[in-house]
Amino acid sequence: MNVVNTDNTNKGPRQTPIWTPEKLDEAGRKAGQAQAWARKARMGELKKDPYEVLAVEGELRVYSIIVAIIIAVAFGNATPTALTMIGIDSDGALDVLKIPSLALAAAGLGSAVANGVALAPGKKRSSFIWFLKGLFGGPLAVRQLRELGDLKTIGETEGQ
Repeated sequence: MNVVNTDNTNKGPRQTPIWTPEKLDEAGRKAGQAQAWARKARMGELKKDPYEVLAVEGELRVYSIIVAIIIAVAFGNATPTALTMIGIDSDGALDVLKIPSLALAAAGLGSAVANGVALAPGKKRSSFIWFLKGLFGGPLAVRQLRELGDLKTIGETEGQ
């Protein structure tokens, strides 16, 4: 009995080369285009800046803590009880505290809008980050952003 093997998986080597000179030239051209694209992308990438992180530090942190305490005392439900316990007339003291606390809250909101809408885009900085810094840091964040220069790309800093 003669058995015929019909297994087609055992094939010999290719007789024509996969990489012809034309294909090598095309692969080199594509690699060069990819490197040029990466170089252009790196040149347009914004430089890392320590002020472009979502962190309220230094004087902004102190300001936000003070504002939070003043607002909490002015509008807290336990404040009248605490003030009467230490012997202070709660009605008069709370009315006096509500005015500056509302002013500080309005200053924070105004600073957030000024930073996020007006100042940050003109300096190529993140509007979201500076909106939040303005909200928590108030006028101090506006001053800090005004003192900062424009955020430059890596290509602009390497060219100097």
